[in-house]
Amino acid sequence: MNLRQLRYFRAAVEQRNFTRAAERMHVAQPALGQHIRMLEEELQVTLLTRHSRGVAPTPAGQLLYSRSAEVFELLEQIRKEVVGVDRKQRPAISLGLTPSLTLLIGADLQLAATHALQHLTLSLREDPSFLLVDAVERQELDIALAYDIDPRQGLSITPALKEQHLFVTHPDQAPPQDAVTLDQILGFGLAMGTERDIGRRALARVAGMPPAELPIRYEVQSIAAIRELLLRGSAASVLPYGTVARELAQGTLVARRIVGCEMESVLYVVRRANTDRDDGALVEMALAMILERLGDMARR
Repeated sequence: MNLRQLRYFRAAVEQRNFTRAAERMHVAQPALGQHIRMLEEELQVTLLTRHSRGVAPTPAGQLLYSRSAEVFELLEQIRKEVVGVDRKQRPAISLGLTPSLTLLIGADLQLAATHALQHLTLSLREDPSFLLVDAVERQELDIALAYDIDPRQGLSITPALKEQHLFVTHPDQAPPQDAVTLDQILGFGLAMGTERDIGRRALARVAGMPPAELPIRYEVQSIAAIRELLLRGSAASVLPYGTVARELAQGTLVARRIVGCEMESVLYVVRRANTDRDDGALVEMALAMILERLGDMARR
């Protein structure tokens, strides 16, 4: 017996018809029938009874069908175990991304790393910047791409690029000009994150006031909730491009550049100090994707 014969035999039993079984197995019907006849000749027993409506298993055929299921279950278990051993031998890297970066490159980075960095096993986590840094510090993450990070003992914090923030509104609320000033922004009802949110901190820097004193109408530490408020025309916000890239492309939200001040944040690569993980290629792949998507809104 061989596995091909058993697969063809099982298809014939399940389809109760040689023609349908051959179509399912993507093989010519005569070839499928020949393999099953060879199996019967080797075992010297009739496995299928042929009749006008198709085929049906004999008692011996039913027994072979049941026992062959155990064979294929065992083969699948062997496959999973062998693949699992290989994956366990690959270095595993956990990478943290902010919500805006996850929306911007998360899925593409995971797919690209699977093909281009097959020696690694990549795990992605999404959180605000301050939570990502805490996770690296607690050794829950190996590396993070996070914005506007202050130095911390035991962490290596490397500036990678600067990204501009955008003023985002519902189309009905958008100013007619292509750019807005700080005074115009502060005149809108704003929906922004808590005092540790990167957009709020960037706005506070250029406004020359603490984040807590900004005129925020809705304080929401949720990108999805802020986006919903914008889509309803209930608020405006200062956001990274990746947060609303899809809505901007669809025209359900509009963005304006901010002039008269540098409304931008620095993206840092955050690792534990003295780490020896081989993550350089992964980081460069991620940064290249970010720069490609952001265009002239970011620079190294």
